[in-house]
Amino acid sequence: MKIFRRLVCIVLVLSAVLPMFASAQNNPVVVLETNRGNIFIELFPADAPITVDNFLAYVRDGFYDYLLFHRVVQSGYFIIQGGGYYFYNNNFYEPYTEPPIVNESYNGLSNLRGTIAMARGEDSNSATSQFFINNADNIMFDRQDVNNVGYCVFGNVIDGLDVVDVIAASPTTYYYPFENIPNPLIGILSAYVLPCTISYCYDLNADGKVNFEDFALLASHWADEDCNSANNFCRGADFDYSGSVTAGDLSPFLEHWLGQLGFEPAASDITDDGIVNFKDAAIFFAHWLDSACTPANNFCDKADLNHDSSVNFADFALLANNWLSSQ
Repeated sequence: MKIFRRLVCIVLVLSAVLPMFASAQNNPVVVLETNRGNIFIELFPADAPITVDNFLAYVRDGFYDYLLFHRVVQSGYFIIQGGGYYFYNNNFYEPYTEPPIVNESYNGLSNLRGTIAMARGEDSNSATSQFFINNADNIMFDRQDVNNVGYCVFGNVIDGLDVVDVIAASPTTYYYPFENIPNPLIGILSAYVLPCTISYCYDLNADGKVNFEDFALLASHWADEDCNSANNFCRGADFDYSGSVTAGDLSPFLEHWLGQLGFEPAASDITDDGIVNFKDAAIFFAHWLDSACTPANNFCDKADLNHDSSVNFADFALLANNWLSSQ
């Protein structure tokens, strides 16, 4: 108990002088830059691999650049829908898309506020490029119809939900062939995927360090193509989710070279509530001096911040460094 009180006191002292840091995610994060602000979307390849790979392919190809949010529904259910049309010379045009994909709505993810899902036609396997973002809990879109098929959720807005709200509240009008298109028009200026910025991503051999062993694994995948969900993005070496292992992956890797795992605020936000605080400390100290922290037990409920198999002062230093940092 004395040790606990002493550690908490140290945390309180350090909290007065620590800087605030931005958070990051382990999964791919796509940015939609719109003329109303930016929307950051974390994708879930473990839950919807086909859908995520399809969406990332469109993003990488620049397909979504300058396309519209052509549908804002404000009654019965609440969504903003885009990814299907652009406007030119007073007309709407539909760009060529890749073949439709299999519907993965069986993945158990629900159409809750802030989630992104694939739009489709009556054919349950007809989704191509169009998507919608739920601006409310639309559970009627889950796997509940007569064919037990719904609309596949494949990600979640982690920043920019206020932008979604602005778009969702936009005045709409009828402009053939759309009944509820925003007026004035709202579009995607650019869509791109962010490279992973969490140190764990670069610890390819999971030994708690970013070093030559990880570089060797990165080099073993050099120039590999077709990095996707099926091969865990070339065993994690495709750090920028570009679909291949190139110099674009080497750059962020070197930024973490010989760095300490778990130094980011996101790693210390054990409860995933957006801030490093006493809730995280409670879980952390519940595992104090635990050993045998492994992937099987989620590194002792994430308390083993540096993934060295033990919860000790090294982890406490990381927790203290990130104390009260917002995500």
